[in-house]
Amino acid sequence: ETLAIVGESGSGKSVTVQTVMKLIPMPPGEIKGGEILFQGEDLIKVSDERMRQLRGGKIGMIFQDPMTSLNPTIKVGKQIMEGILIHKKVTKEEAKKQAVEMLRKVGIPKPEERFNQYPHEFSGGMRQRAVIAIALSCEPELLICDEPTTALDITTEAQILRLMQTLAVEAGIGIIFISHNLRVIAQICDRVMVMYAGKCVESATVEGIFNEPRHPYTLGLLLALPQGKWHGELKAVEGQPPDLFELPRGCAFNPRCKWAMRICGNRIPTVTNVGENHQFTCWLAKLEGL
Repeated sequence: ETLAIVGESGSGKSVTVQTVMKLIPMPPGEIKGGEILFQGEDLIKVSDERMRQLRGGKIGMIFQDPMTSLNPTIKVGKQIMEGILIHKKVTKEEAKKQAVEMLRKVGIPKPEERFNQYPHEFSGGMRQRAVIAIALSCEPELLICDEPTTALDITTEAQILRLMQTLAVEAGIGIIFISHNLRVIAQICDRVMVMYAGKCVESATVEGIFNEPRHPYTLGLLLALPQGKWHGELKAVEGQPPDLFELPRGCAFNPRCKWAMRICGNRIPTVTNVGENHQFTCWLAKLEGL
C-alpha cells in the first residue's frame, strides 16, 4: 500500500515521519503518549541499537533535498555500499556489485562509471535517484518519502514516480509518501491522510478524498487545484496554519473555516466514520446526522 500524508507546510507531516524514524532529538522533542507500531514492535520502546538496525535496514527514508542527504566528499557508490555493509554483512566486493546493480535499477546510465563519481557530478534527477538507491539498497519493507520530487522538473518527477511505483510492486514495499501536491498523490497513492495542526483531520482512500471530501480543510485543498472534479475559480484557504505551540481552542481549523459554529471554538470534534475506510473529525458531521 502507498499511504499519502498531505497538508500545508507546518501541518506536522515531516515531524511525524521523523518521529517514526526517531530522528527528532529528545529533548527538546517529547513523545507524550501513543505507540509507533512496526511489525508488532513499539518503536518508542526499542533501544538505540535496535533502532539503528531498523533504520536503513527494514525502514528506508528519502528526504526532500538530495544535496543535503548525500555527503559531497564521498563518492556516490561508497555511500550506497555503506548501508549494504552495515545491514547485510557481505564482503566489500559483493556490496559493490549490489550498489552498481541498484544504480542500474533506479535508471542511472553507465552505473559502473557513476559509482565512482561525486554528488556534484550528478544532475538533480540523478541525485534523487541515487538517494532512492541508498534507501532501497537494503531492501526495506517500509519506504518513507518526504516530498522526494519537490525540487525536480516535471519530466524527471514523472520518471521518479514511475520508478517508485515499479519498485513498490516488484519488491512488495509499503510506502508513506508526504506531499502537498494532490496531483501526484492521485497518481500513485492508495490511501490519503490529511493533516492539519499536527493531527489527522480526514483519512480515506484516494477515491474517497477526491470524490467525497468531508472535512472543510480537505475541500479547501481540492478547491485550490487548477484541474480536476473541483475545477473552477481557484479559491485559497484563507488565513495561515496556527502556531503549534499556541493552538486555538476547540477545532484547530475553526479560525479559517467559513462553516465554523460556536461549538467549533470550544470543543475538539470527535472522529466520525463514513463507511468502512473513511474517517474525519468535524462538528458538521453532527448536523448531517452521520
